[in-house]
Amino acid sequence: MADLQMRPRFAVDVTCGLETLVATLEEVAREAEPPLAGHFSVRHCLVQIPPARRAFWSPELDVTFERLEPEAEGAPAGHRVRCLLGPRATVWTGFAFVFAVLGAAAVAGTLYGFAQLTLGQTPWALLAVPVAGVLAGLNYASSFIGQGLALAQMYELRRAFDLGVERAEERARRAARERAGGYQI
Repeated sequence: MADLQMRPRFAVDVTCGLETLVATLEEVAREAEPPLAGHFSVRHCLVQIPPARRAFWSPELDVTFERLEPEAEGAPAGHRVRCLLGPRATVWTGFAFVFAVLGAAAVAGTLYGFAQLTLGQTPWALLAVPVAGVLAGLNYASSFIGQGLALAQMYELRRAFDLGVERAEERARRAARERAGGYQI
């Protein structure tokens, strides 16, 4: 069973050069049917659903790169490509804000409830804790509802990424064979 994550993550190790990978990811995004939008650089890529097809719950693929040291002397160094599938930053900030407000309400309810208890009053403010907990659970669950609505777009982004990595690795292998003295089948 897959782990439930609000923002699913995955990583892929590649041996091709970053310039090749980024150029291929951008090419695949442009050629996708329908095309994808994004920002592409050797430091960071962001692959998005174009604004014309974007909904509130539409995901984006955030791609970062980390250099890996070669395992053996003379072996080519590779890169770990870390990917995060999640909502746009504005949507994610809204989720985080709701959690922060609910946490603050739970703390305030706890403090006020204990003050009421100390004064011999009915501690009705302690009800803020379970109410905030239920609302936080609903906020958490709503992220999975959004993922369900965006499932086709999430697969579209992942498919484009996987195709880009596959093409970039194949181009790097082909270039290495040509440098080694000719094309081999």
